[in-house]
Amino acid sequence: MTRHAALRATKPRIPSPKAALAAYGGRPVLDQRRLARWPAPSLDHVSALIEAARSGRYHRVNHPIVSRLEDALAQWSDGLRVRAVGSGTAAIHIALDHLRERGPKILTPALNWPGALGPIHFAGLEPVFADVSLEDACIDENDALARLSPEVGVLLLSHLFGNVSDVPRLRQTARTLDIAIVDDCAQAIGALRPEPGAGRLVSDAFTLSGNGAKHLGAGELGFLCATEPGLIEHVDRVSLSSSARDGGRVFAPMSYGLNYRPNVLSAAIALSRVPSLDEQLAARAENAAILRIGLSGLPGLRLLHRFTEARNSFLNFALLLEAGELGLPAVAATRDFIVDLLVQEGVPVWIWLRRPAWAYLPFWPEQAERPPLPNTEKLLAGLFDIVEIAPPNGADVMRAYVAAFEKVWTALPELAPEIRMAAEGTGTASTGHG
Repeated sequence: MTRHAALRATKPRIPSPKAALAAYGGRPVLDQRRLARWPAPSLDHVSALIEAARSGRYHRVNHPIVSRLEDALAQWSDGLRVRAVGSGTAAIHIALDHLRERGPKILTPALNWPGALGPIHFAGLEPVFADVSLEDACIDENDALARLSPEVGVLLLSHLFGNVSDVPRLRQTARTLDIAIVDDCAQAIGALRPEPGAGRLVSDAFTLSGNGAKHLGAGELGFLCATEPGLIEHVDRVSLSSSARDGGRVFAPMSYGLNYRPNVLSAAIALSRVPSLDEQLAARAENAAILRIGLSGLPGLRLLHRFTEARNSFLNFALLLEAGELGLPAVAATRDFIVDLLVQEGVPVWIWLRRPAWAYLPFWPEQAERPPLPNTEKLLAGLFDIVEIAPPNGADVMRAYVAAFEKVWTALPELAPEIRMAAEGTGTASTGHG
């Protein structure tokens, strides 16, 4: 080596995008200490629990806290009748039990939560599964219309990730055919409210969850909401062995004795959330807008929300990885690989379901033998969602999510061989990948 070569400046080494990833030894984008985990407990919840504890009454269905919560939700929903029960699943079961004489079958979307499907079996009904839309992951209106038959007596619609499943033609057709409609609003509390200038969704019953992951974030709790008194009366008739709602204990001789009573302590927390519910939904919408702007330009990433729907309540921010657009195998393993990279960058993403919801239940083994529904199958292979988009997380945290996605997407070309090996099952990711 010549003297001049020895004096020549050393060119700085630029790390590869892969090496910068947290999964391969780089620094994560998001420090977990910046992240608030929902249900974001606060001193208001402590005060609510103290009030309930001081009452010394934890089990009565007509506890003043429960009654106040029902009244508060009725007012927030702009006039629905509300009854609190033990869970969202319990609410669906009660609604289907009340409506089961309409027909032996129930039409429902194939992409669903097992807890929403179990009540179909308990009510003695047979499910008919319709495909879902790649726009919002809710029921595909055209496919559902094609599957209606004289045997279908109930339509059970799920509003996923905060999306409102409007499907007006399906609802009107159901009304014409005397098919009852139950709306599972566990993930979309905004579906309870009328659309300004357009009215409320055409429905017989709205069910709601107060589970800790939901908008009310209170624990084990559910609600059945309706405009007609008959279904509300059915709640007390089947879910309680006795009631003291009218001032004296009355035993119901026709009760099923299901005892789907609401949890008083959970009701106390839920009641403390109602006054700020609109502010919570507005903050979720603002965070979703930041994610929409930041992520919509990434190739191979579909946003599963209809942002023109004013009632959307954005429980989670749902995404579909269309791996083929990235030149990667369109299989679940590709999605799993990328999700793991994002998690290690500090982004709270998770995979909602890996199999059709009925595969998690023992009731309908014959479903596995039927042809797959194409959109449902595609979503199960590529769906994932950002779960922490609620306040007090704000714009700074959302921008960090976007930065982490951009960081991972920049590294995907370099990682493509490794991803293909993982997807094909012929090898594994390097030891640096968690």
